[in-house]
This record gives sequence, structure tokens and C-alpha cells, in this order.
Amino acid sequence: MELHAIEYEGIPIEYELIRKDVKYINLRVNKHGQVVVSAAKRVPFSVIEEFVQSKALWIINHLAEVEKIRMAQPSGAMYDGKTLYYLGEPYTLHIAQGLRQIQRSENIIYMSTFQTDSVGLRSEYLDWLREQATGTFAKLLDEIHPKVKDYGIPYPKIQVRNMRSIWGSCTVETQSIRLNLQLMKADPDCIRQVIYHELAHFRFADHSRRFYALLTEWMPNWKECKERLETMYKDGV
Repeated sequence: MELHAIEYEGIPIEYELIRKDVKYINLRVNKHGQVVVSAAKRVPFSVIEEFVQSKALWIINHLAEVEKIRMAQPSGAMYDGKTLYYLGEPYTLHIAQGLRQIQRSENIIYMSTFQTDSVGLRSEYLDWLREQATGTFAKLLDEIHPKVKDYGIPYPKIQVRNMRSIWGSCTVETQSIRLNLQLMKADPDCIRQVIYHELAHFRFADHSRRFYALLTEWMPNWKECKERLETMYKDGV
């Protein structure tokens, strides 16, 4: 497979070129919004490029239809081609029938499942995301705690919850913090900011000046991270 691009009236069009046993040249726009061109090995690249250029307007119209279908889907729906966020990066969801399995590869999340409805797909995906969160949050806490333990901060137990209105919470008495599963969609610095925030509550229960002074000492760029967390990485799942 080769990646190429043409331009039509200032609009770039990327396409995948696959050399295979076909009569001449085939072109399609798949449900993921990818332009795929299949051509026989004997066909010169200049001929292929000219063919794609001649179909440029057709391609643009079909890409617009794919995007229109995507936009019509409810924000929380799970469907083939949906954009999902994982640790700050966008991924395209590919769904196939088969034994339950979810894998990441480059910019694609492959989901093999026997589920057919959006509710079931969402439940399976969030179960997988929770498994990833357990290891990711523990690794980040292992990184952070040595930097704060001299302030009398205990190493807390982490609980992962899919919460609607808060990113995290802290219970001093049980030395535990709860982190929102949705944090797995954000970049690692955003997650670090929430962990630092909850750890600071072991010193100051309120959000006083002393609390924010300590948070700023630990993570000077926490405000920028919080802003990204509140405004980015929304996929509705």
C-alpha cells in the first residue's frame, strides 16, 4: 500500500494506492472516509494519478456524504468509523464480528465483538478502557509520588470510576483517591494534573490559596492542563 495525494481547486485529497490483480483501475471511498485506489501492476503511476484527478469532484462529494452520516450520529453512539480519544490522540474505531477483543494499532482501535447495538458496544469498550486505566493511572502515580512524599503525602489506593461531573476525588481517612475513567481520553499531563490535585488534598481539604500554591509548586503548568482537559478530548462515550 502506498499513500499519495492530489489537489483539486486548492483542496488536498489523500488516497491509498494498492497494486493488485484487477483489470485496470478501481476507485472507492470507504465508510471510514478513506479514498482507496486499486490498480494493476502494469498501469503506470502517471496514468493512475491522471485517473484520480479526473474523479476529484466525485471523491469530494462522496467524502462530504460520509461526513454527513457521521455528523448525524448521536455523540455517544458507537459505530464503525467513529473517532475516539485515547491518551490525547484521536483514533478511528473499526468494528468487526468475532470473539471479544480490542487492540490499538497506530491511529486505529480495532474492536472485535458479537455485540451489535450501540449500548452493548459502549459497555464493552468502557470495560476495556477501565483495564487500560488501572495500569496507566498506577504508572503515573508511581512517577508522581516520590516528588510529593516529603510533604507527608501517603501513597494512596486508586479507584477508577466513570463519573459525570468530576475528574477525581480524595478520601483522607482511607488514603484513597478516585479518578474518572474519562481521563484516559486526555493527554498524560492532564491526568498528572488531576492526580497532583487530589494528592494536594491530603495537605489541604479546601481549595484555599495554600492549596493552589502547593499545586503550582508541584506542577507550574496545571492551569494549562486543566484548560485542555475541560475543552478537548470529547468523544461522547
